[in-house]
Amino acid sequence: MNFFPRSGRRELGGIAIVSLSAFFLCNSCLTPPSPAPEVRHVVLIWQSHPGRSADRAALIRAAHSLQRIPGVVQVETPRSVPSLRPDVRQDYDLAVVITFRDRAALLRYENDPRHFETMRRYLGPLVRHYEIYNLTVR
Repeated sequence: MNFFPRSGRRELGGIAIVSLSAFFLCNSCLTPPSPAPEVRHVVLIWQSHPGRSADRAALIRAAHSLQRIPGVVQVETPRSVPSLRPDVRQDYDLAVVITFRDRAALLRYENDPRHFETMRRYLGPLVRHYEIYNLTVR
């Protein structure tokens, strides 16, 4: 038994094709966007008194205390790897690498009072010079 006349079957086929096309197009629209890339905040520090291990330890503790700021994923104070190339700069005393969830977290961190307090308390008296580099990670 045929419920649809011949012309009705063609319309039904066209509706099915349009419906399937819309389904696949909308399904790709529903795919969540890829997350924003993490950001690494690299700080190279030259101490005011490079030989003072107590100053270095205080800077490391201060850096790790920043882990409590929302959006900070990880704080590291890695050791330098000696390079055989003379053009690779290695004269800094300490490196601090802070990983943020995304760029927005870095921007919030830069305005966080805990960040300002750490800079005021430690960088001023213990650091002669520092350089900052921000890098995206993907």
